[in-house]
This record gives sequence, C-alpha cells and structure tokens, in this order.
Amino acid sequence: MQDRSFAQAVHDLHDQLSNEFLDSIHNMLEYRTTVTKATLAIQDENRRTVVSKTLIVGQVITLLALMKDMHILHEEQYSEFRTYLLNTLATE
Repeated sequence: MQDRSFAQAVHDLHDQLSNEFLDSIHNMLEYRTTVTKATLAIQDENRRTVVSKTLIVGQVITLLALMKDMHILHEEQYSEFRTYLLNTLATE
C-alpha cells in the first residue's frame, strides 16, 4: 500500500464528495426531485437552508452547463453565470 500525504488524502476526499454531490444533482434533475422534497428530513432550519441553497445553485450550474453544451451559451457567459452563483453561496 502506498503512503499518502495528508494533503493527498484531503484532495481525494474532496474529489469523492464532489462526485457524490454531482451525482445527487443529476439524480434530482433526472427524477424531477424538488429541493424542498430532498431536504424535508433535515430538522435543523439553518442546515436545511444552507443545503437547499447549495442544491439549487448546483442544479442551476448543471443546467447552464447543458445550455453551454447545446451552444445556447458560450463559455464566457457560462463562466460569468457560474462565478456569480458560486459567489452568492460564498457570501451567505
């Protein structure tokens, strides 16, 4: 077994969580699950709010990426929208 540095372990965990988040977003879009339904079981109001906003932004970014792939948006537009949406999460 290979020795891994702490930084590599953190990077691997980040990748795993990112992939799981993207899988969740794609499943929500595919099965038309609303954020309200997806977060219904979260009891803590503040946690539910944070998760809801994160899921909504994730879904919108995914839809924007699809629009870019369909040539409805060009790369600069996509990047501008994505940056704006991610900044809205960071400032709250």
